[in-house]
Amino acid sequence: MVCCRKGVMLFALMVAGCMPLWGQIGGLTSNSPPAVAEPSVPPDVLGRENPRGCIIGFIKAAQEERYRVAVQYFQPVTGRHRPPADEEEELASQLLTILNLRFAGPLDFVSRDPLGRLDDGLPPDQEKISGGLGANDDLPILLVRQEDEQGHKLWYISRATLTRVPEVYDSLTFPELEKKIPAYLVERRFLYMPLWQWLAILICVPIAVVAARLIVKCSELVIQAWRKLRKLPPRKGEPLLRLGPGTLAIAVVIHYLLVGYLGTSLLYRLYYRRVIWVLLAIAFYWILTRITGVLTSRIGRGLTSRGMYAERSIVSLVRRFVEVSIFVSVALILLRSIGFDVSALLAGVGIGTLALGLGAQKTFENMFGGMSVLFDKVIQIGDTCKVNNLTGVVEDIGLRSTRLRTPERTLLSIPNGIMASATVENFHTRDKYLCQQTVRLRYDLAPSHVSYVLDEIRSIINRNAKVEEESGRVRFLRFAEYALEVEVYCYILDRDYNAYLATQEALLLEIMDTLEKTGAVVALPSQTTLVTQDSWVDQEKAKAVQAAIEKGRNPDGRR
Repeated sequence: MVCCRKGVMLFALMVAGCMPLWGQIGGLTSNSPPAVAEPSVPPDVLGRENPRGCIIGFIKAAQEERYRVAVQYFQPVTGRHRPPADEEEELASQLLTILNLRFAGPLDFVSRDPLGRLDDGLPPDQEKISGGLGANDDLPILLVRQEDEQGHKLWYISRATLTRVPEVYDSLTFPELEKKIPAYLVERRFLYMPLWQWLAILICVPIAVVAARLIVKCSELVIQAWRKLRKLPPRKGEPLLRLGPGTLAIAVVIHYLLVGYLGTSLLYRLYYRRVIWVLLAIAFYWILTRITGVLTSRIGRGLTSRGMYAERSIVSLVRRFVEVSIFVSVALILLRSIGFDVSALLAGVGIGTLALGLGAQKTFENMFGGMSVLFDKVIQIGDTCKVNNLTGVVEDIGLRSTRLRTPERTLLSIPNGIMASATVENFHTRDKYLCQQTVRLRYDLAPSHVSYVLDEIRSIINRNAKVEEESGRVRFLRFAEYALEVEVYCYILDRDYNAYLATQEALLLEIMDTLEKTGAVVALPSQTTLVTQDSWVDQEKAKAVQAAIEKGRNPDGRR
């Protein structure tokens, strides 16, 4: 073993020593030079790789009064005559003012693609930021894509746009409100925005809420008057101080219109617009869920009045599914509205669905189990049933589980996957109840006496109107250990369990009264020991039986 190890080590050293010579032996290696990795291009520090980064970066730099950085977003001037730096900085300040006062379009929809939008009808190296500067759109924001000194293709604000900036700036009409408020609130800034604008935004909140509440109350009065003319019952309105979904939606729109007249910073309007979209999405989802709730409540009441409890449970399940679908749709629309690309999200739905299906097998099993329970109409809300030896009243059939109220008044939650495969006994669907009793009579009753008792009990069964005539029977069943057993068997025509118990109670009391009147004594499970010398066998009857046996053995009479 030692020699083998030394041989392996010597061979490894020889291979390692020959490796530098392999490059000099022809045919063993390729003559092509080794590939050289190209240096990666560093990203632009100003974020000008796409149109959105260009316009947002300019607004941020100009708003923070970093005009030397802001002018770097302008298209470079070619030629010898370049404008002075102070004129460029003044141009950046004027362009920011124009954007704050006149730009009404959402910046969330500006392209994030380095190539820009290729379906706008413009050359590939140009991008127009639309959305309107006022009604006439007299200053379109045009971006161009050029190479810088390092060969990077970046986006800039075009010189065609910049040449129009002084003319448009001179035509601006600044808010009259700034001339009437203290100069301190105009000059003092918080987060690069004047204090008076922050105060105005806060003051507009209660104004918008009060105006929206008045509009909603006026609409409620109009609806009540219309219902009164149509002789319809009046509807219960919301309290005056309660904020409903309609009030929220109208208040958000009013506040957005009021803030639009303030001339706030375009960058802050970008964030403010996102907040507005979120609030509108909440109000819209709130309104739709209220509508679905009202519709399903009306449909549920109609189905309940007609006894269609399974259909009512299906309506409740459909309502939950619709509300989940509405939530997903509103969330996707919201993400799309604030500038997120939902195409990638939708493309990943397939993978997400597969992962969700693998990770939530039990959840889907319970969901489809609940659907099978509802559509098969095995049980309904309000039914008394037994599920795998567990008895209770069905209170709810949900997407995940079915809830039973047990006789101990506890709430039992059974997963629908188990419900779909369990043995379910529904007591609510029972059309009649079985009454099966055993009456035990004493052995010392004569056969004629027993026959009379049986006839009397049969007459009781036949006279009762709630006893099914075809199924009723009273029979001497067997000789038991300590009694003569008589079976009373019949169906009581009651669907309600309490009514069945009352009928059975009256029937048993009448049978007891009959037994007392006929002198029949009910046997008790007891044992009695008798010590006597008397014979229990009648001697005369025994002799007659013995004679009959002998006669059967000798038919001719000979011994």
